[in-house]
Amino acid sequence: MRDNLIMLRQRRSFSLICSLLLVGAALPCRAADDPLAMAKAAFEAGHDEEAVNYLTNAAAGGNAKAQYHLGTIYERGRAGVTQDYLKAFDWFSKAAAQGYAAAENNLGNLYYKGNGVPQDYAKAFDWYSKASAQDGSSAWDQSLAWSNLGSMYYWGRGVAKDYAKAAECYQKAADKGNSLAENNLGYMYEHGLGVKKDQKQAMALYQKAADQGRPWSQRNLAVMYEDGRGTKADEGEAVKWYVKAAAQGHAFAQYKLGRAYENGNGVPKDIVEAYKWYLLSSQKGDRHASVSIERLQTVLSADQIAAAKDRAAKAEPSAHE
Repeated sequence: MRDNLIMLRQRRSFSLICSLLLVGAALPCRAADDPLAMAKAAFEAGHDEEAVNYLTNAAAGGNAKAQYHLGTIYERGRAGVTQDYLKAFDWFSKAAAQGYAAAENNLGNLYYKGNGVPQDYAKAFDWYSKASAQDGSSAWDQSLAWSNLGSMYYWGRGVAKDYAKAAECYQKAADKGNSLAENNLGYMYEHGLGVKKDQKQAMALYQKAADQGRPWSQRNLAVMYEDGRGTKADEGEAVKWYVKAAAQGHAFAQYKLGRAYENGNGVPKDIVEAYKWYLLSSQKGDRHASVSIERLQTVLSADQIAAAKDRAAKAEPSAHE
């Protein structure tokens, strides 16, 4: 399991920044006495500055949800606001002081990364622990905190390394539908870390996370099908999941698709298509893909290579994990 799988924040599309305002209870579209609803309406209308003003006024008045959303805007540098970790820390701290779990979790993120504050794993662990204990918070907010705690225990950061406790935390997050926790817990079952080794359970968890669109889980599921672990070997199913992960820019999945097309495993043999996938994978640093490109260059014509490069340019995904 890679270090960067730690769930600091589940990534979401920010094409509509107003989505930030949908955490927790649904808000009325417009209500003169509701500054959050007014901010949401302003965001939807493309009036970012006005929306930020509504949030700022509400936050200054002590509204914890507004403080959290304003902190998130400063943390990410969105809605015309210059990224400012210190201001993000300040607003998250105000919301956290009121027991707002999402803000507590994000304070943990700032300490984990050292953004706006000195990096401090122990403080990150403490904030994640506080967020996980907020029973009145949303299931999503709690799942983020439990997933983060699982990773702290897994890597031994801010706390002694403990695979069993990591698995417990990941399970709590997975029970709330957190796809990263499902993936990481699946890895622990696959390799018998903190839990009894169980390939079927690993596959079931990978499946849940893959169904939510997580590329690493799709890749892991494909490997299980390819190797026949936890299930009967099935090249067609393996390719199906490699395709899903590759479409999101997963380098290893792209390399494996290249292998599948080069050898005709689960798909018709097509060395031009194989070159395309090797090229996309190699551009992300996969050394095996680079070696495969050198091999195919000895058998492909200049026209075939040009065609493969054209396919690669058209297939380059816009989303990466």
